Amino acid sequence: MGQAETFLPRDSTSTTLPSDVIHASLEQFNDIVMVTEAHGRDGIDPKVVYVNPAFERVTGYKAQEILGRSPSLVRGERTDIAELKRIEASLAERKPVRAELLNYRKDGSAFWIEIEGTVVASPSTGEDFFVFIERDVTERKRAEDAYREQARATTALFGNLPGMAYRCLDDEKWTMEFVSPGCRDLTGFEPEALIGNRDRSYEDVIDPDDRKAVRQIVSKAVAGNDAFELTYRIRTKAGQLKWVWERGRAVPGPSEAVRRLEGFITDITERKLLESQLLQNQRLESIGTLAGGIAHDLNNVFAPIMMAGDLLADKADEESGPLLDVVAASAKRGAELVRQILLFARGMEGPRVAVSPASLFTEIRTFLDSTLPKAIRVSFQISPDVAAIAGDPVQLHQVLLSLSVNARDAMPNGGKLSISASNAEVPATAPRPHPDAVPGKFVRIDVADTGTGIPDILKGQIFDPFFTTKGVGRGSGLGLSTARSIVKAHAGFITFISSEGSGTTFSIFLPTAEVALTPTSHGEPARSPSAQLPRGKGESILVVDDEESVRHIMRSTLENFGYRTVGASDGAEAVSLLRATPALFSAALVDMQMPGLDGAKTIIAMRHIRPELPIVAASGLATQENKESAAASGVRHFLDKPFSVETLIRTVHAAMARATA
Repeated sequence: MGQAETFLPRDSTSTTLPSDVIHASLEQFNDIVMVTEAHGRDGIDPKVVYVNPAFERVTGYKAQEILGRSPSLVRGERTDIAELKRIEASLAERKPVRAELLNYRKDGSAFWIEIEGTVVASPSTGEDFFVFIERDVTERKRAEDAYREQARATTALFGNLPGMAYRCLDDEKWTMEFVSPGCRDLTGFEPEALIGNRDRSYEDVIDPDDRKAVRQIVSKAVAGNDAFELTYRIRTKAGQLKWVWERGRAVPGPSEAVRRLEGFITDITERKLLESQLLQNQRLESIGTLAGGIAHDLNNVFAPIMMAGDLLADKADEESGPLLDVVAASAKRGAELVRQILLFARGMEGPRVAVSPASLFTEIRTFLDSTLPKAIRVSFQISPDVAAIAGDPVQLHQVLLSLSVNARDAMPNGGKLSISASNAEVPATAPRPHPDAVPGKFVRIDVADTGTGIPDILKGQIFDPFFTTKGVGRGSGLGLSTARSIVKAHAGFITFISSEGSGTTFSIFLPTAEVALTPTSHGEPARSPSAQLPRGKGESILVVDDEESVRHIMRSTLENFGYRTVGASDGAEAVSLLRATPALFSAALVDMQMPGLDGAKTIIAMRHIRPELPIVAASGLATQENKESAAASGVRHFLDKPFSVETLIRTVHAAMARATA
């Protein structure tokens, strides 16, 4: 990989932030970072002086193949020359520029990039360089093309599809001269009610908040003699809010003056809902990435606190003992909060067993009977033949609890909470009721209340993390987002219907046990924390973790229980120590997420040196990917940070016992 001078701004931060930190960040950046000369020499295009590893991943070219050459290496016959010239012109004027370009990988395949370019001067030499941040947006472009193609196809089919065709005067009320029968399904009004504005003008049907914008868009198009397309909301005769899509055009009269408008209006409420759910998925994916990094760091903070508390418990006196209990309880509470954040952000995998809806309802009924106000009546109903659910009973209990608490808050003056379970099926041929729905057999659990309902304007936000309408101090905004993530992690989906003032029904669809449950090992029965922990006999254990505090407390813990330890701050150091004295170590503890040589690669290298060495993997972000990566290298014991002293000692003992069995 090529090296480049790090260009830091001339301010106070340049004296406190090392350039190698900037460089390391660029190396790990998911988007392409490319730096070129600002000006070519002797008629030759400016040369590339730096690319980060993302360039290799996205384009297939090695860094050595682009360094010292023109960026045109990744361009081809369909790259927009005019757009390239616009970029060059903006940078020549020292103006930042943004554009989208079609580039080509080494294998010849085309891909779209969103590019941001700017001019940066070297603080040391004053020489100008062009810095480009390039993001692969191929999938987004494909989605946009597919959407445009769908819109064109929909327009061509309008003549045969249900919807409202119209012709109206271009006057202050858009007085209708013709309305097709589709008006009845779209608006709830008979066509005759709108013709001539006999009962209602169409402008009155448009939601009041959208009328001004609709009028402005149509008037501008008419003034330019252009067709118009727009989406907006209408209120039906029954008061229901719908999203509609309209396409129309101006129709000139004999004198070429615009006198009429004609077009077609169709209901797109369902599409809008799906788009909203898709955006929620994208937001959660972004938050999940961020939450994963935060969780890893926080779990590394809580791990030494919990183990240190366990080690000090036996040495505590009457005064310090209660304080240690407070520290331990706070650390465990913090770890649980991290787990909850990961739960809604990524969906954490838990044990899947056959869960009876009847037993689930029994548990939640006991809790609700003791906590809900007496003014709220609770009823449960289960179909006689309802199937078992494949899931984690603790997490499913949390879903029902979250929805029940929301229902309670929606009924401050009392009401009825109804919880029911029945069998359901999503056929392969039917339209999907939800983007996450897949064909199969499900158990449907409905949680219905008679409360205030959800305003239409908020329906697209209720599953957003940290979104709440309960006011400061009354809600975290994690309840519904966590419930949604748990259901999604169970390969299910959740829908809802709500009318303001009439209540809300959430419907949870969870796969049945006979469909989704896989054989699992229940493992050893839980041991009493007070049981005598096994002790070592002087065996040497290699402890590998880039976090010094975690490494130190694990070594101290193991040494307290009769082991000898050697620490390594990264994978490379660990491999070097093992290679130097391969027979010294009886086991190794390896963190899965380390800079440089990560845990998975470290374990593979260790296996080459000592194939039979017992290895315990650990991680502050215990994803299925981490566990599968460790298992692929023969690791059968995994520690989720933070963990207790007992968990650490028993896991190490079990790994060593397995190796000698």
